[in-house]
Amino acid sequence: MFRELVVLGKQLEEQGALPPTGFYGDYSEPVKWIVHLWPDRVYLEAAELYLPRPYAGRTSGIQAHLLVDEAAYALGVSKQKGGGEDKHVRDKHTAFRKLVDAFRAWDGLQDPALRETLEWLCRALDNGLVRQDPRYPEILAKDWVSFVPETGPLAGTHLFEHREAVAFWVVELERRTDPGDVGRRSRISGQCAVCGEVQPLVGRIPLGVKLPGQRPKPLHSLNADAFTSFYAGGDTFKRAHLGVCFRCGDTAARAFNHLVASEQHHRTLTRDAQQGEGLGNQVAVFWVKAPAPVEVGDRVLDLGDLTAVDWGAVLEASRARQPAPEATPSQLLELLRQPWKPSDAALRLDDYAFYLGVVSPNVGRVALREWIQVSLVAFKEHLRRFLEAVRIVSPFGDPPRPLSIGSLIGGLGTDNPNVGRGLLRTAFTGARPPTVLLALGVAVLRNPRILQDPGDAWRLHAAASAVKLSLWHGKEEVERMSTLDTTFRSAAYLCGRLLAILEEAQLRAANFNLNRTLVERFYGAASTAPAATFGGLIRLATTAHLPETGKELNQLVEEVMSCLDEAGGFPRTLSLAEQAEFGLGFYHQRAAFRAERRRNRDEGGTE
Repeated sequence: MFRELVVLGKQLEEQGALPPTGFYGDYSEPVKWIVHLWPDRVYLEAAELYLPRPYAGRTSGIQAHLLVDEAAYALGVSKQKGGGEDKHVRDKHTAFRKLVDAFRAWDGLQDPALRETLEWLCRALDNGLVRQDPRYPEILAKDWVSFVPETGPLAGTHLFEHREAVAFWVVELERRTDPGDVGRRSRISGQCAVCGEVQPLVGRIPLGVKLPGQRPKPLHSLNADAFTSFYAGGDTFKRAHLGVCFRCGDTAARAFNHLVASEQHHRTLTRDAQQGEGLGNQVAVFWVKAPAPVEVGDRVLDLGDLTAVDWGAVLEASRARQPAPEATPSQLLELLRQPWKPSDAALRLDDYAFYLGVVSPNVGRVALREWIQVSLVAFKEHLRRFLEAVRIVSPFGDPPRPLSIGSLIGGLGTDNPNVGRGLLRTAFTGARPPTVLLALGVAVLRNPRILQDPGDAWRLHAAASAVKLSLWHGKEEVERMSTLDTTFRSAAYLCGRLLAILEEAQLRAANFNLNRTLVERFYGAASTAPAATFGGLIRLATTAHLPETGKELNQLVEEVMSCLDEAGGFPRTLSLAEQAEFGLGFYHQRAAFRAERRRNRDEGGTE
């Protein structure tokens, strides 16, 4: 994952979507003051600039940033908001000046205009020119300050944004993140596990990554000797390197934060209400490597632009309070059914790829729970098969549509994180559906409250979709099992259909004036032991319900009973898979009745 994040980060940086290495673009505090520099004077200007700035991961220690920092560092201002003085202002300002002096002494400083401007800056600080400005008393210690020359080749440029200042800041951060003693001359160098180049290796990555609702955490860190077998002695994790260079570690963290900050590139899969930072919280981050647009039918799509094609719709829970205006799983399925080819004749679909990582907050770092990397050819076929498998008619007979992974997890009521990751593997790698999915779906389908309460119809829909996925993923029957299939001759499926027919007869006989039907009492028994249950139900229907419902239902009962006879009669017991088929038969037949009633109402007929 690190390698692909670094590749993505470099692409985003070239496109101007990411700040440079060592910079952070989401500071909560803006640059509030600009010190305009001339050779012999300065001018303070109030501002409100949210600029990407150097970032060192500073918490409570004293660490200066290059040429832009809080006023306590940059100007030696001690005044705090609400009164009081910053007791460490002298040490902070000294650290800032030492950093500027180190930059001036750096061999990589070649721009004479920048060197001259730095002399103006140091002279202004040494001679007290900044303090003489009438606006100086307004500055607070926590206010960010930047320096901008107003004459010469660099006029109007924030000094910290100069390419040589950016380069020196990377060198400085490499020094600060060395796992050994920062004061020693020798550095720990080795082959970076990501880029493969021999570089100084870091002991920490300053920039943490932010999951939704979480505090920033390292993307990679070591907090126990068990992870540092390449060192001898005790407490080796405190002085061990991470195996990556600073540029790769920082680029991966910046790219990760870019993905999480975008609604098109991440989805929350599960959330643990009891432990906000526990492993039960899972977030999926994903992106597409698309070297060129793709021709899909008569359209040309940029698959890397997830505002055009939102693969996250496969993960999104459909019952979100404010669903985003993004592609639905149904639209994605239609897209996947069409032929694709690169718009560039020199490319193949195998040159494109889909990446997805599932991460959780953990003590000390972000934990990677799942990593999926698949070519676009395989991804397209796997996702199409998955969406075909979860496509099913609604409980009220609405046209079949595929459900998202989030909808399945929510409807099944499971907090098992392995279920969500298993569904991801099924959707994107073609793996078999999680084995527990069938049991979860059957449990929901036989729940009397869910079967009867219209408010729980969404859960019923999810359970039926999960059962269909478990039974027919990747099989020929998957498409026709999206709705009622009168040609399917499974005894369990026919028994489920028969129970729905008997319920419909009861409803019609009572003119639909019933709060509860026979399903509430008999579904569990009928779905596990049909032979022992249906005899009494059929006798009741024959004497009390069917005579009052007309010819249609009586013929339907006869047809299903005839098919059951051909299938060997009522089974004595049903296995778990057969109970799932029973549930689908009941679900399909009931949905067909409800769709028929709606059509009759729309046409002005009767129920």
